Amino acid sequence: MNRVQLSAAGWDTPEKAHVDLAKALAFPDYYGHNLDALHDCLTSLDGVRLTITDCASAGGKMEKWPGFLAVFFDSAAENPRLNIRLIP
Repeated sequence: MNRVQLSAAGWDTPEKAHVDLAKALAFPDYYGHNLDALHDCLTSLDGVRLTITDCASAGGKMEKWPGFLAVFFDSAAENPRLNIRLIP
């Protein structure tokens, strides 16, 4: 299983979160940098354990953080080859 760890400490805008996620998870160049595209890419990953630290920091800065959380939870539930761990 491929292990990827990211810090959400600098995620004060959705754009920053999308850029970090796309780079760390090697999303395709056509990745749309929106929550629908994030869901599509996460559900297509094969054998990835994604750990995101400093989630409380992102939650305090980014208005759209609840949308990201929903996508993380939904994608992990839909894709049994994806494990997402969120650390405050």
